[in-house]
Amino acid sequence: MPLLPALLPARPSPGVRAIRAAAAGGLAVGVAAGLGLARAAPSWLLAGIVLAVLGLGALLLLPLPRRPAERRAGLADEPFFRAELATALAEAPPNRPPAVILLELDGLTAIRDTLGRAAGDALLHQAAERLLTGARREDLVARIGHAEFAVLQRDGAQPEAAARFAGRLVRDLSHAYALDGRPLICGAVAGIAVAAPGAAADVPLAQARLALRRARAEGQGTARFFEPGMDAALSARHALEGALRHAAAAEEFQLHYQPVFDIRSRRLLGFEALLRWSHPERGPVSPAEFVPLLEETGLILPVGAWVLRAACREAARWPAPIGVAVNLSPAQFRRGEVLEAVRAALAESGLAPGRLTLEITEGLLLEHTETVLETLERLHGLGVCIALDDFGSGYSSLAYLWRFRFDTLKIDRAFVREVRRDGKAAAIIESIIGLGHSLHLRITAEGVETEEQFAALSGVGCDEAQGFLLGRPMPAEQAAALAAEDGVQARAA
Repeated sequence: MPLLPALLPARPSPGVRAIRAAAAGGLAVGVAAGLGLARAAPSWLLAGIVLAVLGLGALLLLPLPRRPAERRAGLADEPFFRAELATALAEAPPNRPPAVILLELDGLTAIRDTLGRAAGDALLHQAAERLLTGARREDLVARIGHAEFAVLQRDGAQPEAAARFAGRLVRDLSHAYALDGRPLICGAVAGIAVAAPGAAADVPLAQARLALRRARAEGQGTARFFEPGMDAALSARHALEGALRHAAAAEEFQLHYQPVFDIRSRRLLGFEALLRWSHPERGPVSPAEFVPLLEETGLILPVGAWVLRAACREAARWPAPIGVAVNLSPAQFRRGEVLEAVRAALAESGLAPGRLTLEITEGLLLEHTETVLETLERLHGLGVCIALDDFGSGYSSLAYLWRFRFDTLKIDRAFVREVRRDGKAAAIIESIIGLGHSLHLRITAEGVETEEQFAALSGVGCDEAQGFLLGRPMPAEQAAALAAEDGVQARAA
């Protein structure tokens, strides 16, 4: 319409107002305005006809309501998904309720960190294509999180239809992806909720998220339905998380110290620092319960830094060369904060670096291997010792021992427990010790609980041991007393 304003008076006459109405309102308003002009002044009859035509054009060219950008590409966003879910809930017959399926890609963060953001985005695009291909025309697929998709199954004989559908989608997402011409596996899990009659849209979404957490805990390839008991579990988890956040802010954790002894002389070598927490109402909480929650929430970063500071500060009180071992979290490596945390703990406490041992697990070495090995080298450069914990229980790749010079291997307690009853366990322990010694590593056995186990380990040349036989984890005051007593004995000898 660039020529139209030049054909009309400069001031906003009735004709100009009519044109504006036509452009804004389409055919109905344009035609009505044009006929009004024709009745008001015959000279405006031609303008009225033009307005009618323009109105028709405005109606035909008026764009349809646009859906979000991802929807135009086949995916909905979360607001659109919620609106469609609310509509489906209102319209569904009671015997065929809609279902919500939440799907999550497992390992996307590691892929992005290793191969770059572009590779992660390419994988997400391929995953979305698979979901769109697998969904029916009446279903709705949305991306609602970093690595999370939602599918609205509008109709079906539930819960069987949702179970079949979710299982197929998980399998589709779990097939190998092609990134830069090479195959890559990225697993998936699913949480399913079938909507109850009269439910608000937020309810099945929240229920599917609870089910997704359960599926995530059970491992790749899992699809789980929401169960009523999950509500109580979520409430308990939220309460525990709130208490943990308060404890982290107030530094209300404690460290207990389990002694480590030389097997030949039974002399004290050091302690392993173990995190403990007492809930204000429940009392002591098992580390197996609260440490994973620290990992999930990211609280392990401030808590892990506190553990390093507190352990080094306590060890500085002990007679040299008695040292302390601290377990490191994979999250501390992912965020790149561990090097500075160790530096700060050593500087603040004045502890000699050689008296600090940092323990990592084999699982950490599967994540971003090059970055982890580089960080370990820099930690070694500070003068601290590095121990590979729970050796033999996980992946036990000899490539790790070849690529990085650890100082200590710690044999998993599962082998120690069976050393006197199972010849295979004894043979594995002897093999680990032989391998470690050939690489100039010290070998520590965990979980030593009987004199028979201690004698068996001594017989095959194990260097160090810790366990209930030699000493249970103890508060800092008791550890300091034991260290002082050992120091007196050493001087007397």
